[in-house]
Amino acid sequence: MSVRLDKTQTIVQHILRNISTPRRFPPGVNCTATKPLFVGLSGPQGIGKTTLTNKLVAALSGAPHNLRVFAFSTDDLYLPFKDQQALSQRYPDNKLIEFRGLPGTHDVQLGADTFRALCEANQLAPIRSSQSAEEPIQQPAPIRVPIPTYDKSLHSGRGDQAPKDQWPQAEAPFDVILFEGWSLGFKSIRDQSHLLSIYQQRSTFPPYYLAEHPFSSLKVVDQFLEAYEQEWYSYLDVFVHLSAPNLATVFKWRAEQERDLWVKKGAGMTEEQVKEFVSRFMPAYEVYLERLLQESLFKENETSSGTRSTGRHLRLDLDENRDIVSTTLVE
Repeated sequence: MSVRLDKTQTIVQHILRNISTPRRFPPGVNCTATKPLFVGLSGPQGIGKTTLTNKLVAALSGAPHNLRVFAFSTDDLYLPFKDQQALSQRYPDNKLIEFRGLPGTHDVQLGADTFRALCEANQLAPIRSSQSAEEPIQQPAPIRVPIPTYDKSLHSGRGDQAPKDQWPQAEAPFDVILFEGWSLGFKSIRDQSHLLSIYQQRSTFPPYYLAEHPFSSLKVVDQFLEAYEQEWYSYLDVFVHLSAPNLATVFKWRAEQERDLWVKKGAGMTEEQVKEFVSRFMPAYEVYLERLLQESLFKENETSSGTRSTGRHLRLDLDENRDIVSTTLVE
């Protein structure tokens, strides 16, 4: 009888194996000695990223590891409502970026600023002293980093960034930063002839989600992806990819989540609305997922300083019950 692998413990062990490896950092960020370990967690809608992230925070911050961990999501970094409107008006015929979701609809600079602030907070965070009973020592003020929050309920569901005075404060120092998102790890295909070839192949393969959009719309998304690689991926030290058995499973999982919402809250999307919602993301999966499955996020980013790219990217292949079928270190 085979033993079922636990997702949380499998990922925890992957993180711990890399906790002492040299940190990666983008040009201009000079805090290598104190930079927390940035862990990217990617997986499609419905696969359970939020639940898993919460379990990882609990496992890493609890005994015996006792690490200082903070987590947030690409969902916290969508463009403000007015900027999303402006984007839609700039590309009126591009349905891929008409609403939030795909690359191009995030505030990439806000994300980069937040990553930098988390690194700098580690440099500035005071070393805590134990107070003496005879002569109490006044502890220095803690260093806190405001973390962006996005409220999807605003503007009749179109969403908007929450006011800054409502953003949660993360207190430094940090050992591990968990950052999760459905398209995290997707990379641009800068060779236009190659991108066109992929588009032509995928748009003639059932169920033709990509065929519903012109090549010019895909080109815009691909160009936006370059900024994610430069401004976000350059911070990541470790990567975990949760892989679904097939894209049809994404519809199934997302529908299950909505049925749970109906039971718990008496509200949620219908199955037809789920299908329409998930279909919006399918073109990005069709174009960018295969590369992420086969090639390490770090393959092209090994630096001259000796930072290794191998052993950092873990793929967990899951079945329809979200249980691990196999694990692979992607090189």
